[in-house]
Amino acid sequence: MPPFFVQAESFSPQQLTTAVQDWLALQDEVTAGTQSQIKAFDSRLGYKECSEELQLSFAGPVNNQATVQIRCTSPQQWQLYISVRFSQQTEAVLSLRNIALGSMITADMLTMGQADLRLARGSLVKNPATVLGARVKRSLSAGQVVTLQDLCLVCKGDIVTISGLNNGLEVRAIGIAQMDGILGDQIQVTNRQSNRTVVAEVVAVKKVAVKF
Repeated sequence: MPPFFVQAESFSPQQLTTAVQDWLALQDEVTAGTQSQIKAFDSRLGYKECSEELQLSFAGPVNNQATVQIRCTSPQQWQLYISVRFSQQTEAVLSLRNIALGSMITADMLTMGQADLRLARGSLVKNPATVLGARVKRSLSAGQVVTLQDLCLVCKGDIVTISGLNNGLEVRAIGIAQMDGILGDQIQVTNRQSNRTVVAEVVAVKKVAVKF
């Protein structure tokens, strides 16, 4: 995208910061719903004179953060840089306290809060009820965003419910998980009654589904 131009005048530090905020709102690189956090120019910078229009552009790649360049060529050539951080907030499940590896998730361990989608390292948990009874695969710290990758909804050795449809009828059985799994994983489960091992999809905590 070509440089963005701001009408020529004398700019205070606050006006320069505002110009960057207005410019960011027009950029294709900043996706809808993204919030921009700008480290404002220090008031000690003083006014910057420019007899031509200011030129604004990204000085480098745009990821979770970026640097914006403000440039003037007259009456004297000068340029300034300002740092910007981007976030995209969504409601998600957080840990209320430190949770040790191997712990079983209970309702008093979790709360709802805000998470940054841009920093999420996995699939966010949106409803605490869906992970109650799951086990923690890696320790969680207080206030940490909980992802499905942090938990095993079905852990190796768990007694699980196997369900499926056979000729239009729902069939249920009890099985033993042969491996860990998160939501959507295909895992091996041994039917306790027939001793037959089948591949099933993890659909909930200690629940799997098979296709006949």
